Amino acid sequence: MPTGILKKNEIVSLDIEQVASVCCVSVARVDRWIDVRGLRVSGQGECRNILSSDLVDFLVQYNMPIPEIILPAQAKKILFVFKNETLEFIYVKFLIKFFQKLKTEANFICDYISYGKDAEYKLMTFHPDLLVTDTISAYQEAIHLNKYFKRMGRNKILSIIDKGMESKDIKKINSSGADAVATRGIDINELVEQVNVLFQ
Repeated sequence: MPTGILKKNEIVSLDIEQVASVCCVSVARVDRWIDVRGLRVSGQGECRNILSSDLVDFLVQYNMPIPEIILPAQAKKILFVFKNETLEFIYVKFLIKFFQKLKTEANFICDYISYGKDAEYKLMTFHPDLLVTDTISAYQEAIHLNKYFKRMGRNKILSIIDKGMESKDIKKINSSGADAVATRGIDINELVEQVNVLFQ
């Protein structure tokens, strides 16, 4: 079992008892995660193991806190928040590509959710290092969530804006706590670079 923070991009294999220990749950609960919720496992019987990366993905998927001990060093968590209708269209393909790029190239853990009470709950359980809010589809909701996130004492906010957004609206977004803005339609590589700059 890991005794400290993992090295960057390091993945360890945990047995069922170790998973239960780091997640502060019972072995029976981990067994249910495997049998009912589909937590990936290799091996059988007493020799079952779970990769730390699979455990992180599982905990993110089910809105459970991620123990620091299974996070690689310098790993950053990003939460994208969009309006429900937006998630069903254009951004889904973009987000999938963006998540893959961040995960493989920049050691980020990514998740997304739509605006509403679930977003506030997700902020409390996921503890993102960077919040990305879509202000185009949900201007007022984005401003509210930015302010809520900053009141929690959290880290960085990047807000997605429309290319033709008025400067007074951009000022409101910045005053709500946004550390940076990016226009919708930005190239994936440029967006990855902007995210990396925020953490330098």
